[in-house]
Amino acid sequence: MKKWLPSFKRNQSKGNDQKKNDSYLLIDGSFSPSEAADVLLSLLNYKIKFHSVQQLNLEHTEPTDLTYSKTRIQQLKLAKKEITEIILNANRNGHRLEIHSSIKISPTESQI
Repeated sequence: MKKWLPSFKRNQSKGNDQKKNDSYLLIDGSFSPSEAADVLLSLLNYKIKFHSVQQLNLEHTEPTDLTYSKTRIQQLKLAKKEITEIILNANRNGHRLEIHSSIKISPTESQI
C-alpha cells in the first residue's frame, strides 16, 4: 500500500464556467500480482458493496428506479472477473503489472 501513497498527486484546473475540477493520481506504479490484487480487488469489492447497500436502502426507503445500481453492480463484477484473470495470468507468467489510475472530481448542480 505504501507504494502508491507517495505518488498521490493533485491537479486543479478551472473551466470557463468557473467550475473547479480536481484530479488525483491514486495509483501509479509497478506491482507484483499479489500487490495488484490487494489494491484493485479491494477497491472493486468496496464499490460492489457500496452499490449493493445503496440499492437495499433505496428499496426500503423510497420507490425509485434501481436500474443504475443494478447495472453498475454487474459492470463492477465483470471488471472484477476480467481483472482477476489478468492478475492470475501475470502470476502464472512471472510478470509484474503497471497500474495507473486517477479520479476527477467536479461539482454539479444538486438534484435534491
